[in-house]
Amino acid sequence: MLTFISFLQPVFTLKRKILLRGMPLILWVFAYSAQSAELKVYIADYPPFQVLSDKGDHSGFSVELFKEIVKLTQLEVEYIPVPWIRAQALVAEQANSLLFTMARTTEREQLYTWVETIYWVNEGVFALKSRNDISVKALDDVHQYSIALPRADVSIKTLNIFPDHTQGAYIVEHQEQCIKMLNLGRVELNYNNDVGFFNAARMLGFAPDHFTQVFVTGQTEMGIAANKNSNPESLREIRQAIATLKQSGLYDQLQAKWFAELIR
Repeated sequence: MLTFISFLQPVFTLKRKILLRGMPLILWVFAYSAQSAELKVYIADYPPFQVLSDKGDHSGFSVELFKEIVKLTQLEVEYIPVPWIRAQALVAEQANSLLFTMARTTEREQLYTWVETIYWVNEGVFALKSRNDISVKALDDVHQYSIALPRADVSIKTLNIFPDHTQGAYIVEHQEQCIKMLNLGRVELNYNNDVGFFNAARMLGFAPDHFTQVFVTGQTEMGIAANKNSNPESLREIRQAIATLKQSGLYDQLQAKWFAELIR
């Protein structure tokens, strides 16, 4: 009996070694699957698209839309509120991450994968309605006036501020600062979109009819952008869910809720 057990012991030992050596691979597969299933969603305060809360109960059109998207998919999502500039940098670097709500541009499509357009806005130049002397017929006319623009905003590129048109251009941290400067007459213009501008003006306590959009450059797509190394299946699920929400009418209900005064 002792001889028989001694004979089997090398066999059991061999099997145990195979199992133990296989464990790291199995654990790695499970770890990879769990990691790939998680999607980091970076959001910055940008009413009415994103309305962040210190309590974590974030809202806004894009936030509520994405929550409905998650309900229709198998995605495991982590919402991470950060400043807008930080959000762009993180999503450019991290696989399986995305952000919203971003304006679609040629330059940004080189850095991110465009997932889906969820809204359209009218880009352009804003001024005080009382300034009847301001005349902007083309983008180059903007350089005749002082203008406030937020740091890292697409408007800086759109208006070719650097290196030739820095005089009269004030680069500040947030779009709200731009609108405050415009309201006080410290600058003559601000470049923005109709949704962002008029919503911010209301939140700052300014009457929207105190301002006017003096020049429209065109319509711009606003939507969801992801890191270029994100799981294609996750992005496909998001696109399919949006299509389903549009067919069900829930997408239109969220639009009516958040853009009641701007539905076109």
